[in-house]
Amino acid sequence: MRYLLKASCLILSLLALSLSTQILAQDLIHPRDMKIPKSEFKRPDPAKYQVSLDNGLVAYVAKEDQVPLVSLTAFIKAGKIDGHKEGAAESLAESFLNSGPKNMSPTTFKAALKRMTARYSVILHNKWTEINLNVPAEDLEEAFELFSAIVKSPNITEANIKTAAGKATKEVKVDKNGVIIDGSINVAVNKFHDIILKGNILGKKLVSSDFEDLSTHDVESFYTAYVVANNMTIAISGDINEGAIRKKLKAQFSGLINKTPPNRRNVPKIKHQKNKQHYFPADKLQTWVVIGHPLAPVAFKDETAFEVMNYILAGGHFWTRMFIETRDKYGLTNDASGYIEDQWDGSGSYSFHTSSRHDVTKQLYDNIMGVIYEIQEGLVSDEELMIAQNALADGVYEMKFKDGNATARSFAIEKLRYGNHERSKSYPARVRSVTKEDVLRAANEYMHPDAFQVILVGDYINLQ
Repeated sequence: MRYLLKASCLILSLLALSLSTQILAQDLIHPRDMKIPKSEFKRPDPAKYQVSLDNGLVAYVAKEDQVPLVSLTAFIKAGKIDGHKEGAAESLAESFLNSGPKNMSPTTFKAALKRMTARYSVILHNKWTEINLNVPAEDLEEAFELFSAIVKSPNITEANIKTAAGKATKEVKVDKNGVIIDGSINVAVNKFHDIILKGNILGKKLVSSDFEDLSTHDVESFYTAYVVANNMTIAISGDINEGAIRKKLKAQFSGLINKTPPNRRNVPKIKHQKNKQHYFPADKLQTWVVIGHPLAPVAFKDETAFEVMNYILAGGHFWTRMFIETRDKYGLTNDASGYIEDQWDGSGSYSFHTSSRHDVTKQLYDNIMGVIYEIQEGLVSDEELMIAQNALADGVYEMKFKDGNATARSFAIEKLRYGNHERSKSYPARVRSVTKEDVLRAANEYMHPDAFQVILVGDYINLQ
């Protein structure tokens, strides 16, 4: 026993010595005094990656050969709110995802994806659709043929409409007492959107009956109207021969029709509601909270000021005012972050997401509201502004072009949305030009506590 005790003491002594050595070796200089050199990053020139076809289609091709993979993506400016028949966009997305192109059966299509060990997805947004195919580089030839065939001639069937109808709005699962079974932050966020978008086209929830009068002809008409050369962009990246890809793009997509798509549906401005608390019971050990309101389109001159303000207030990192006040000081939550949801046209939302034990939810809410009122009442510090500007202009911005895939995607989406690349070109300068006065103005212009909708999923707590 004496030997075991001696051995244990020796081990503990060595561990203590090791830890003390590590502590002494740590660099404890404050980041502001580290004299970190300024970033030399320059945004890539989009012209280097751009391929423009005679029919108006624009694609972006970027070599990224760190791993033997290839990514093929089509971005189409048509989403849930477009078209004259409800369910057409959802049914077309189903045909892209499950039926494949007309020249093969759905079974053969899925077998091809499996054979190539492909990762394939179709994401339908309110205003746009994304088709993405990722494959090993050795399967590029087959994958490119398959990808182009899906985009140019999807196999639209009655089965697609039936499947889309089956996926139409499904209620959150509740028990016999109306208590939510699977509570989560996603449930709280969805409830938030349901409340602020009620009565607006952006918040319309389809049900299976909306698909009853929908025909394959209606879906094909939707496809023909919106999937045209000048209403989409393509991004291709990975372990590729750029010259060969450019030739393939011209060979496969030059025949795509170029015509003006129908006018987009008008999205009415969402009116702010009076501040209100909404409670949804969930049988869980914590309560999820979403606080926010609709967000009208932010003026171009205010975009970066609003982003800088949110970064300082609740930008999803460890040094925001909200994180410090809720996590660092009091340990009330693991996260309290702000989310700017920007719609391509029409209203978006600005909200704060968090969660906590039931017994501290009221204190958590009060702390969150405290820092919100504070940033509306006075100027931020020089240090806060500097950190936010550097993080956005050097960090967040650079990540949009961190590799070939990110670069091709960023340029393709920007071109589809704005028609040019002026915003990404001017972004760093616009961020660095934001002043403390701009931050204060944005905090009061675009954040309205008297219109906050407060969603609680969990235990009932009176927050007022």
